[in-house]
Amino acid sequence: MENFNQAIKRISAIDWSCIGNKQARSHVHLSKEYLRRASKFFQYYPGPSRYPFIIISNSITKSQVSVDELQILKEIDNSYVREIATSYLELNALIDEKNQIAIDNKDLFEPVIKLYERGGHFFIRAGYLNVAGATDFLSLANRVKREPLDISDETLDALDNGHVD
Repeated sequence: MENFNQAIKRISAIDWSCIGNKQARSHVHLSKEYLRRASKFFQYYPGPSRYPFIIISNSITKSQVSVDELQILKEIDNSYVREIATSYLELNALIDEKNQIAIDNKDLFEPVIKLYERGGHFFIRAGYLNVAGATDFLSLANRVKREPLDISDETLDALDNGHVD
């Protein structure tokens, strides 16, 4: 359960009481990349979920590990954020169980987990994603064709320091 345990450590290190209190350009960048990845995933594995909030157990399959009972998830008071964190953990449990779909989509949640680690978060209102004072129309169609964004720490730091547009 190496991937699953690493995912638990990563989720546990986030200060969930502070997400959304900070605004940075990297947050917009990470949100855009998460939406792109979520759009591609939904194209092939829609499941009963509300875009962009993927529920891995509905889209792929339920893992053998009971993720919902983890104490760290009970500390997340935002239901949408908790849903993403739960799915991130489920995906990693499925990777450890050698589920090929999970393995093929191992980086699906990387942008949004980095967003939370950097103190950001997004919310949805009236069909728009809102993050760090910016809004973006939620649409599956136009995101699938977009080029992947670089979400390396170097690029994100450069964005936050005003060194990259």
